[in-house]
Amino acid sequence: MIYAFQAKNSTISTIKPGPTHYRVTYQPIAGLATMRWLVAAGMACMFFFLWWFFTTLRIGYAPLFWLLAISLGFKLLRMLHEWVHYVQVRVPMPPAPAAAIRRVDVLTTACPGEPHGMIIKTLEAMQAIRHPHTSYLCDEGNDPVLRAACARLGVVHVTRVLKKDAKAGNINNALRQATGEICVVLDPDHVPTPDFLDQVLPYFDDERVGFVQVVQAYGNQQESLVARGAAEQTYHFYGPLMMGMNGYGTVQAIGANCTFRRAALDSIGGHAAGLTEDMHTAMRLHAAGWQSVYVPKVVSRGLVPASLAAYYSQQLKWSRGAFDLLFRVYPRLFGKFTWAQRLHYLLLPLYFFSGIIALIDLTLPVLSLGLSQFPWLVGLDELALHALPMLGMSLLIRCYVQRWLREPGESGLHLAGGFLRIGTWWVYTLGFVYAVLGVRVPYLPTPKEGRRDNEWLLALPNLLLAVLLLLACKYGRVTAYGFYTNTMVVLALVNVAILVAAAALGQHEATRNFIRDMAAWPFRGVVLRLHRLQAMLALALVPRLRRFSQPVAVASLVIVGISYHVRADWVAQDIPEWLLTNTQSMHVGQDINSTEASMVGTFAAMGLTKSVAVDCDIAALRIELPTASSQLPALVSDLASQQKVPLLSWPVSAATSRQPSYWHHVARQLREVPGPVMLRPLLSAPTALSYRRTWRDMVEVFRREGVRNVVWVWSPEATDSLLQRFPGVAYTDWVAGSLLNGQGPPYGTLRPQMAQNLAFHQLPVLLMAPPQNGASADVARLGWQYPEIKAVVFAAPTHTTTPTASRVSQSGQSIAASSPFLHTSQFLY
Repeated sequence: MIYAFQAKNSTISTIKPGPTHYRVTYQPIAGLATMRWLVAAGMACMFFFLWWFFTTLRIGYAPLFWLLAISLGFKLLRMLHEWVHYVQVRVPMPPAPAAAIRRVDVLTTACPGEPHGMIIKTLEAMQAIRHPHTSYLCDEGNDPVLRAACARLGVVHVTRVLKKDAKAGNINNALRQATGEICVVLDPDHVPTPDFLDQVLPYFDDERVGFVQVVQAYGNQQESLVARGAAEQTYHFYGPLMMGMNGYGTVQAIGANCTFRRAALDSIGGHAAGLTEDMHTAMRLHAAGWQSVYVPKVVSRGLVPASLAAYYSQQLKWSRGAFDLLFRVYPRLFGKFTWAQRLHYLLLPLYFFSGIIALIDLTLPVLSLGLSQFPWLVGLDELALHALPMLGMSLLIRCYVQRWLREPGESGLHLAGGFLRIGTWWVYTLGFVYAVLGVRVPYLPTPKEGRRDNEWLLALPNLLLAVLLLLACKYGRVTAYGFYTNTMVVLALVNVAILVAAAALGQHEATRNFIRDMAAWPFRGVVLRLHRLQAMLALALVPRLRRFSQPVAVASLVIVGISYHVRADWVAQDIPEWLLTNTQSMHVGQDINSTEASMVGTFAAMGLTKSVAVDCDIAALRIELPTASSQLPALVSDLASQQKVPLLSWPVSAATSRQPSYWHHVARQLREVPGPVMLRPLLSAPTALSYRRTWRDMVEVFRREGVRNVVWVWSPEATDSLLQRFPGVAYTDWVAGSLLNGQGPPYGTLRPQMAQNLAFHQLPVLLMAPPQNGASADVARLGWQYPEIKAVVFAAPTHTTTPTASRVSQSGQSIAASSPFLHTSQFLY
């Protein structure tokens, strides 16, 4: 039967998959049961991480946090997308009887400027395919050299005058002359093996099959670092991912090495046009009900982009085309897809959204360090406990899945591919913007010839961003030195290393010179030893990880369970978010008279009603100087058990503050308190330098003792030595200001000096205020007018038996009376 191609023929477009006696079956692949077990363990670890993430939500600066959350969510979605394919990996089984002889057309294309030798080599290989077929060259330039080569080889030369729809239109023009039942589309750089058709034709005995795709392999990975990286990016896709698509009916058609049933193409009007015509064609075929098969065999080899110019040109075309399909074609075909295909064509184009995500990852440290704000305020121990199991399982799964890669040389860390993908952030972002705005990108064939010079200009976006990250590190360290600043600096430096590596991939001449220098004395011996060490570790570690993956996974989960069980004893001491982050909420506290606090042992005995547990977050205590033999008042633990935060203030003499044994004793007692405690030690020191050193030594003692439930509150003693005495943001959580006489400089005079130093801008202020005797709305208004104030602790009233609920509702007059001290033109917070 001859299927005449008619792009606008409605009769032809109604062709549907017909009945069949043979149906393609699939066989499970070795290692699939282990992979499913590993994925189940990985998903348990992912759930464990997400449960912790959403139940704690230690939000720092909200805009940065949600950018981080978007990036994290995208990465987890991609990880889950891969795992879902890994558990369905399968290979098709050809029919037992020999496939019927079919009429086959093999087509390749040629565009002006492409190397003649490359195209002629492909034409010769096409003619060498054993199965009877007709070869076609779709020549856009009507090149006389290629015409002569076709005449010599017996290839049908086809050209056209009206050039539209780029590659798809070129192929469709040739299909109007072709008469085969099956057509193969090859890229001009892909050289098929003689048994190409023998490997794919049997599956067309199943009349439902619309196309069969094979591996797209390459032969020039060693030409440059760009070629190596571009090839590495395809290994997993053409290995386990495409094999997993066999299980969901979502096998993707690729522009090269794809074999189509002619009736299937005719049913959708031929090859679909677009920058990603292969994906568009697959979408339309799946929407029309045709099935697809992936045969994981290497039956051709092509050329991967070997320069940044070629690679970026290809990726811009693909990203712009993929987003265009997602925005404009996917909604129209949605109702015709199966649910698996709906998810597939929704998530597949989002690979190129990794450019936006990389931009977030690369610029987040710049924004954080520049603003002196941090997205996520969480301890490294907590993060490690909840994230490392998931990351460990991800690496274990990634290592195990490499057994399904198509060729032995494809295993490895694939660092070049990772650096190249991250360095393409600006190209993918540009493709996304072009798709949103409808900016046209011309369809140009990917350049096939490499370059020998350096490509500094194309590396400029990455180098400029690296410089910006370094400047942000310097600025951040100067303005806000501390734990979170250091964390962001480390992340920024890691990003700098990645960007520099991505830029270095395109410096071909510099790379050749470097390799030549490393191969010469005195580096040659060192390089050879490092290479042997790397090979030895790879051969020793990777096979054993695959072999013992299940025991390793079980051991990891057990360790996580034990660690979490041990950590459960610390959960009660976890510090609430508002104590660690500069949130927008206002918190109220009450000063408890020191005399009464020493006479009673419980919260209820103070005459404070149950409403305190609702209305007050902080209970301030002025305690006596603890000694080596004394114990903290029992009231401290009672308050913590009532979900109140004790604020402990006591004077410390210069002689006592220099005794490490004293601070060790206090730290061990506070470690046993079942909740967070705010500490406000009033240190004495002869000089500002000794004061700052004493405060830092005190904090370090608590850290060495493993005290996790302490929040440090620093009270400035004078305005003239504010910065000289400030311990630093790494050793301070809050700054205490006062409106009371005899408790340090008034906050109204302290505030302008604090406003002039950025280090104070990231620390919340706790205000010590007179007794409450006004409207509670004034407390909230105080937070609106002076956003740095996050807590107000009211002094103890004269009558301590007055219900606290009523005292809390009488806050306005004293604050209002003191508010002139707060009014200042130097409002910089």
